[in-house]
Amino acid sequence: MGFLQNNFISEFFVQVFHWLNNIFHDYALAIIILTVAIRIIMIPLDIKQKKSSRQMAQIQPELSALKKRHANNQQMMQKKQQELYKQKGISPYSGCLPMLIQLPIFFAFFGSLRVLASEQMITLLIEAVNNGVSSVELPSWLWVNNLWQPDSGLSSILPDSEDFLKFLQQNMQYISPQSLSILQSEGLIQFNTTGLAITPAYETLSTQLIAANGKAGFMNGWFLLPIIAGASLFIQQKINTKLNPSMSEQQGGKMMLYFFPIFSIYICVISSAAFAIYWVAANLYALVQLIVVNKLLDKQDKKKKESVIVR
Repeated sequence: MGFLQNNFISEFFVQVFHWLNNIFHDYALAIIILTVAIRIIMIPLDIKQKKSSRQMAQIQPELSALKKRHANNQQMMQKKQQELYKQKGISPYSGCLPMLIQLPIFFAFFGSLRVLASEQMITLLIEAVNNGVSSVELPSWLWVNNLWQPDSGLSSILPDSEDFLKFLQQNMQYISPQSLSILQSEGLIQFNTTGLAITPAYETLSTQLIAANGKAGFMNGWFLLPIIAGASLFIQQKINTKLNPSMSEQQGGKMMLYFFPIFSIYICVISSAAFAIYWVAANLYALVQLIVVNKLLDKQDKKKKESVIVR
C-alpha cells in the first residue's frame, strides 16, 4: 500500500501545503483549503454518484418484486434485472467509478500529511537545538497544542522517547539523512548495535520546549476533532440511509451505520490533529454537499414529474 501513499500526487500535495502555508502561515488552514478545493473539483463525480444512487433507490420496489417473482430461478431474475436496468437507462456499477477515482487521492492525501508531519516535527526539534527552546513556538491550533500530535487527552504535546522512536521508525523514508545526522550530532538519537535509540537528551529537550511555551502539565487536546469527525460521518450516513432505505436493509447495513463513525473516531484519536482536521473538513463539506445536491436533485425530479403530467 506504500505506493498509494508515496507517489507524485502526494508529493504535489506536500508542495501545495508549503505554498499555502507561505501565504497564510497556518498549516491547519492550508489543510482545510486544499481539502475543500479537492472536493469542489470532484463535484461532477460526486453528483454522478448521487444520481446513480437515487436511480437505484427509485427502482428498488421493482427489483424487490422481480426477486420475489423469480425467487426460484436465479438466472431469470438476473436477466429481468438487466432488462429493467436497460429500460430505465441505469448502470448499476456507474456509482462505483467515482469512488474508485477518489480512493487513490485519499491515500495520496493521507501520505502527504505523514510527510508533512515528519518534516515539521524534525524541523521543530532542529530549530530548538540550534536557536534555543525559547525561540521555537509550538504549532498550536485552537485547543490543540501541537498540530502534529493527536487531539487527545491521553497524548502528550511532544512524543515521549518510546513514541518518538516509533515515529522515526514509521516515517524514516520521509526524513532526510541530513536531518537524522543533525539529530545524531546533537545527541538526541544514536545508532548502536541494536539499531536506532533515543537518548535522554531528547526527553530533556522536549520537556524544556513544552515549558518554554507555557504548556507544562498539559495534554495535547480534548478529543474534540475525533468526536466531530465521528458525529459528522454518522449524520451523513444517516441521511444517506434515509434517502436510500435499501442500504439499511442490506446485510450489515445497520452495523456499518455505527461502525464507520466509531472507526473514524479511533483513526482520528491515534493520528495527528492535522489528519483529524482534514477528516473533519472533508466530512463537514460532504455533509453540506449531500444536503444541497439532494435538494437540487429533488427539484429536478419534481420538474420531470410535472412535465410528464402536463404532456
